[in-house]
Amino acid sequence: MFKKTFLAVLCTVSFYAQAQFPVAQDAKIERLTDQAKWSEGPIVLKDGTVVWSDIVNNRVLQWNEKEGVKTWFAPAQFQNGHAIDQEGRIIAASHGKRAIERLETDGSWRVLVDLYGDKKLNSPNDVIVDHDGDIWFTDPTFGIKKADEGYGGNAVVGGEFSYRFSPKTNEIVRLNTPEVKTPNGIAFSPNGKKLYLTDSQIAHDQKDTGLHRHLFVYDIDKNKQTTNGKMLAQIDTGVPDGIAVDEKGNIWVTGGQYIHVFDQKGKPLGNLQFPTTVANMVFATDKNGKKIMYVAGGTSLYRLNVQVGGVK
Repeated sequence: MFKKTFLAVLCTVSFYAQAQFPVAQDAKIERLTDQAKWSEGPIVLKDGTVVWSDIVNNRVLQWNEKEGVKTWFAPAQFQNGHAIDQEGRIIAASHGKRAIERLETDGSWRVLVDLYGDKKLNSPNDVIVDHDGDIWFTDPTFGIKKADEGYGGNAVVGGEFSYRFSPKTNEIVRLNTPEVKTPNGIAFSPNGKKLYLTDSQIAHDQKDTGLHRHLFVYDIDKNKQTTNGKMLAQIDTGVPDGIAVDEKGNIWVTGGQYIHVFDQKGKPLGNLQFPTTVANMVFATDKNGKKIMYVAGGTSLYRLNVQVGGVK
């Protein structure tokens, strides 16, 4: 049985361009729960319920104002990232199944894709859905290399890559992102013409300062392939992880105990420091129309008032 936890914490806010930073300087965060082990992949359902992964405990949790925190389902096949498709169905990146899966109307999880050619995927990590219903996802090896984040296994697909999958045609395409060695977080620009990826190569050996810890941007061409890759920023705190893009085009990136915010050109606007490591985040609007952000990471799920909404 979960206990309800509401703890107001002063959020450390650092500004580089105060007038442009989309969080108030006296911003506070609420820790809604600290009863997870490794929180990831938050999404917000139509009724305002937040759903997120507690990967190491192999379960998916949910929180809302009325019921507080409870287990949504377990075992969860070590799900990580989540998204919602154009029909309102939940899409999940499953470390355990080494697959992208979808929650069907009968309550079952259907594997949509787990192979590239005849090779098993590594451990899909983060996932987004475009306006046509195509599913874009990253596929690093964390879920097969870390004993507490999956069932283990061998990497056979030839590296760590990102993909686009069409549920309509069952076609999977490997994205052209040679600059990114270990893709992790993934997000679109507001107009859908650019793709952002974090490169978390540093997670494989944090003592090797030569490994990547960057945010990259790509153009998306008319064939939905990525081109013109460019390193947009280096993340110097922890391991770069999740990405969220707001309605103004600013890019929010987690790294260690921080969320770093950049404009579209990679100019740093400021950062937020949290009590724990943070992994990913999602924009939402509460029942009173207030713009908020939910942040998942470490043991916790946080809520923070912001001044912008997310990309629709």
